[in-house]
Amino acid sequence: MFDIKKYFTDGLKNTLLFRNNSGTSHAGPWVQVYDNTKLDRWHVGDFSSAEYTISADLSTAHKEILKVLVTASVDTASIIVYSRNNTGRDLIEVTATVNSSYVDIILNPILGVDSSSSAGTKVIYTAQYFHNQNPLTT
Repeated sequence: MFDIKKYFTDGLKNTLLFRNNSGTSHAGPWVQVYDNTKLDRWHVGDFSSAEYTISADLSTAHKEILKVLVTASVDTASIIVYSRNNTGRDLIEVTATVNSSYVDIILNPILGVDSSSSAGTKVIYTAQYFHNQNPLTT
């Protein structure tokens, strides 16, 4: 029988403590990146911001990981890639679009300096969403 208390316990300040230096791992499902690939969507009435970790895998030689912050209101979305690491070249571009209802996180392949395409790159991601503290008014 699986004993969850073997892996987790109560941490400080209402956090979850991973026992024995354990962690999480992620395997998918993945999506392939072509022009204007939608990675995620969330409603601006629910969340004000999100933090993403995006892992990109084009081939055995071309891999990348990005840390991305997105903040949005009903008419504005702001995005910043604050960390990026890869095995030789950038593979994907991340943008955000917003309308009065939702935010879309969009990926596009990047051309290499040798004009090689990164179209078809497989990506997986994790996200942390942060709720609005002030409800939207109409």
